[in-house]
Amino acid sequence: MPPLGEIESQMDVVPPRWKEVEAVVRKAKASSAPGPNGVPYRVYKNAPGVLRFLWKLFKVVWHKQSIPTAWCRAGGVLIPKEKESVRIDQFRMISLLNVEGKIFFSIVAKRLVQYLEKNGLIDTTVQKAGIPGFAGCIEHTSVIWHQIQTAKQEGRELHVVFLDLANAFGSVPHSLIWSACEYFRVPVEIVNIMKEYFKDIRLCIGTGEFVSDWQKLEVGIMVGCTISPLAFTMAMEMVIRASKWVVGGERRREGLRLPPIRAFMDDMTLLTTTVPCTKRLLERINTNLRWARMRIKPSKSRSISVTKGKVVEQKFTVEGEEIPSIRVRPVKSLGRWYNADLSDREQVEQLRKDVVEGLEKIDRSGLPGKLKLWCMQFGLFPRVMWPMSVYEVPLSKVEKLERVVNSYVKKWLGVPRCLSSVALYGKGILQLPINSLVEEFKCAKVRTELLLTGSKDRIVSGLAPNPSKGRKWKPKVAVQEAEAALRHGEIMGNVQIGRGGLGRTSGKPMWRKADQKEKRRLVVEQIRRQEEASRQVKAVSLAKQGQWLNWEGVERKQVTWRDLWSMESNRLKFLLGATYDVLPSPDNLRIWTDGDPSCTLCSGVATLRHILSGCKVSLAQGRYTWRHNQVLKCLAAGIETRRQQVNAEGSYKKGIQFVREGEKSKRAVKSRSTTQEAKDWQMLVDVGGKLVVPQEIVTTNLRPDIVYWSTSQQVVYFIELTVPWESSLEEAYERKKLKYEELRLEAEQKGWKARVFPVEVGCRGFVGRSVISLLGELGVGGKNLRKTVREMSEEAARTSNWIWMRRAVSAWGKQ
Repeated sequence: MPPLGEIESQMDVVPPRWKEVEAVVRKAKASSAPGPNGVPYRVYKNAPGVLRFLWKLFKVVWHKQSIPTAWCRAGGVLIPKEKESVRIDQFRMISLLNVEGKIFFSIVAKRLVQYLEKNGLIDTTVQKAGIPGFAGCIEHTSVIWHQIQTAKQEGRELHVVFLDLANAFGSVPHSLIWSACEYFRVPVEIVNIMKEYFKDIRLCIGTGEFVSDWQKLEVGIMVGCTISPLAFTMAMEMVIRASKWVVGGERRREGLRLPPIRAFMDDMTLLTTTVPCTKRLLERINTNLRWARMRIKPSKSRSISVTKGKVVEQKFTVEGEEIPSIRVRPVKSLGRWYNADLSDREQVEQLRKDVVEGLEKIDRSGLPGKLKLWCMQFGLFPRVMWPMSVYEVPLSKVEKLERVVNSYVKKWLGVPRCLSSVALYGKGILQLPINSLVEEFKCAKVRTELLLTGSKDRIVSGLAPNPSKGRKWKPKVAVQEAEAALRHGEIMGNVQIGRGGLGRTSGKPMWRKADQKEKRRLVVEQIRRQEEASRQVKAVSLAKQGQWLNWEGVERKQVTWRDLWSMESNRLKFLLGATYDVLPSPDNLRIWTDGDPSCTLCSGVATLRHILSGCKVSLAQGRYTWRHNQVLKCLAAGIETRRQQVNAEGSYKKGIQFVREGEKSKRAVKSRSTTQEAKDWQMLVDVGGKLVVPQEIVTTNLRPDIVYWSTSQQVVYFIELTVPWESSLEEAYERKKLKYEELRLEAEQKGWKARVFPVEVGCRGFVGRSVISLLGELGVGGKNLRKTVREMSEEAARTSNWIWMRRAVSAWGKQ
């Protein structure tokens, strides 16, 4: 064992601090399964007083160096490692401990990691498991694959041995952990706490039929414990340090000396350049593992030998038993398959099969279309993201896969096959809650590229393994372009978009001030913006489905999963078809099947616009008036709620808000509304009868949809609602504003402060920005604002859907 250097930074051994406890609980997942006492993290997240009491108990435990018995009890859940698992060794046990002990030992583990890192006691070029700040699996697999591919391409010699340890977690002796603590000079206070914990650990295994008795953990560690992974890493570091000195690793042309051993928890890989070195290292590491009472399973280990760019047969043995070559059987290490041809062609083809088979299974499930979409989004896509990240998948293959996905998505949504993918994945005017496979693939590759090039391990960042393959798109080039765009955007500053006025757009985060994690997020967001920009370019070339690009003053509509659950399939189909003008209107049927384009009611050309907002017979029958009144009721309900709130505020006296010593007063949220000064607001709505403007304001024959006024303040709002075709919102606004301009002037002549507010909601359910401005002016905000806008949008779409379904029926009565 090589000697340990001087310890420059001592470990923190004071009792847990309140900030440490808060940080651990804040980071913990509320959905984590509780231990035997049934108390989840959610209790301590939502009850700070209880958490503070637990913190006081932590300090008592720390001073007494005695661990409560409840913290040493765990329930075990068996997870099968193989298909059709029957024997106990075919299962892996996950231990569910009480969260109080997990919080305490998370603090201990965090301090221990800081101690090991600051003093360089864990060689992170070899072992990254349990050490924060590293993408351990990605770096491990990427560097190994890069070394193999480089040796193959450059015709050099390389020997790789993947070692499989028999029940590594369950066989590591506790004495080895204490030896590691002594070797790394861990303070005695910490060692005593860990010994008190491990000597009394007992667990039981529960199945659907029975629960076992409490079993004492005399050897091994628990998966699910917060201190055990780090303890195992320290024990394995002892074995690695005692083994790697016998040989040198591969020397690269860049001047880097690669380590001969790479490990991630119990997954150990040997990489050497000669057969004698490999045999010597294999013998040394087997001797040290035997000393640690662990052993290698040669039958499950695999070897790869590359000589002059080709895979050759080379025998390696452990205690006389031969390690099979990957030419006999492929091997899977940390989620990556290695086969005899040392390429990813088989895995790319398997990825394609998995996606197609997954789509077919979902399609045969018998679920409604929107539930099939959910299964694809949250069941299928997450399963294929890891293979897409680690394997060399060309973009062209993913684009072919997305075309298959598109066909199923259109089928489940019930929309025509001619609907563009812009409508499915675009974030323009209508955003669905499903993601593009190509976009997710690019983001995954870019994340991998950034993790590798930005790694704290100088060997990984120096090698910069290329995680992708193909000429059409390269992650490295995409990252460079995205970073250049972000730097350019920072120079440009905040650019005003739309007509909302200065300051109405949110600011951009500063690239030069962002840390490594924030920069990764910014680059991924930029990649998504570039994908959206390419979709908009495609939309420009679409005569019908790209008409939404010409809409002005329209709020973007986002359909969430909650909206999908509450939305009927027919409504969703209409919303998509109407937004992109792919409904089977007579005019579209003429293009598709050479049918008659005439309107059944008025004999005009029956385009979708004509049916929803331009038919003279529908107008005369009151179809559009009925729709208008239904939307108006939603607007009036939102304003009425605010009117009652404002008028009620004057009926009671607000108490004084005292501020405790040492605290700061809460800043009141400033409202854009000027209606709070009056407490006598009144409202008239033109629904179901002829509205007459109060004579105290003005005498007129005009009938605005809503009159909202305060006699004490002499303020009046004339509100006029229009439900036009979306491309005509600006035109409708100007027309209505001009119509009521004379009414405003007459009211001002009588001493009133009058304002005219034309508001628009598109006939397909897209709300105009004028609605948001009006509601903000009247003080409608927060939940009431969102509810009013949502109800107006849904009502416009619902009533237009009914008009669409009755397009060929000449009769129209009360609905």
